[in-house]
Amino acid sequence: MFDDSTDTDYQAYFADAASATQSVLAAARQQVVCALARDCSRHWFELLLQVARRGVALRLLVPDTAANRQSAIAWERISAAGGELHWLDSSAPILQTAVCVVDGHTVLSGAIAEISSVAREDFAGVVRQSDLGLAARCLQGLDAMVPPGAALAEAEAETIAQTASSHALVLSADLQARTAAWQSELLQCHSLALQAELDELQRSMQSFDRQQDAAIGDLLREFLDLKRQYLAQMHARFGGAEREAQAQQAQESFTRYTDSHPDDEHLDAPPELDLQAQQELKRLYRKLAMQCHPDRVDSAPEKEHAQALFQRLQRSYQASDMRGLQKLQAQLELGQDASSARAPGAASATRRAPAQWAMELSALQSTLAQQQAQRLEILQSATWRTLVSQSRWDLWFAQQAKHLETEVARYREALQEIAIQNPAQIQQD
Repeated sequence: MFDDSTDTDYQAYFADAASATQSVLAAARQQVVCALARDCSRHWFELLLQVARRGVALRLLVPDTAANRQSAIAWERISAAGGELHWLDSSAPILQTAVCVVDGHTVLSGAIAEISSVAREDFAGVVRQSDLGLAARCLQGLDAMVPPGAALAEAEAETIAQTASSHALVLSADLQARTAAWQSELLQCHSLALQAELDELQRSMQSFDRQQDAAIGDLLREFLDLKRQYLAQMHARFGGAEREAQAQQAQESFTRYTDSHPDDEHLDAPPELDLQAQQELKRLYRKLAMQCHPDRVDSAPEKEHAQALFQRLQRSYQASDMRGLQKLQAQLELGQDASSARAPGAASATRRAPAQWAMELSALQSTLAQQQAQRLEILQSATWRTLVSQSRWDLWFAQQAKHLETEVARYREALQEIAIQNPAQIQQD
């Protein structure tokens, strides 16, 4: 759901990207314009083909690469269904992210061309924005990349090649800058969406860790302590590289746990929010992130100030602190502690040299890669796999408590036997 109180809001899709984007395209009534940055998945191609077959005006821009030309996709089916297919050659501006504009008001961007019917953990996500201004900038940029009347259906390819000189696309510095401007805007929002996803994943993991610590923290600490004592004694008695490695690993596990769960730590847990409150928290976070994200300002002092605001925003969000978010919102609305965030667009494009745009786009791509790597690391962690596989955390904690009680009793007995047999070798840990 989009926030009606602001001109711009966004929604990110990851595991549900296939169904979400299908719904957006199914709702198209007038026109769909899509430009790909790289190769196209068969699933996305079939979704676009369905759009054309419904009689909706479709324009598809595809990089003229060997991979696309030699793919198993029958591109001519777009033209046969009444759509326009354009091959973008090497003279066209390079797109950093795919974009799809639906009915002149909804913009899809991100990994749309990689969507498949099978969800993948490494999928970079799709961002949906409801923004008339952004949609207009994207459409203007895409129109400028295709000469009038240059719909490159396969049947027309030879004719177009013969008259290519009359339709040559002349790239000016202004066109490159304008393309970079709206592409940068899309990448910025994708970065915001990924950061919000990371913060939400971390919020879930922190909640799981807190509840686990309250339910079985003492038992887990005792289990790790007894295990490391036992393995240390076994190594002291019998030696060997394998026992040494086991003892060292057990010691490291105990140290890692005690360092992250100190005995004197008594932090108040964030409030548990109901579904409506969680949705409002996320909505407000997205809105404020669009206003104070460091990538939306230019100068170093502004970025430093925006970074401080954004970190404050993240802390409040991860702590489920609605009051903190509302206080930050009030300060931004009153102009206090607000970053002078620029509104990206065509107007700012002419003030930057191509080299500056290249640096910004490269930095954004680097940030996106780092965020995606962090997200994948979380999704592949043991903690995440555990919490998403358990619908009832309290039942899982109860099961783990029984298991730990059994293991604690076993290690206690084993240490007592060692103490009886070899009292001189007992080490105080």
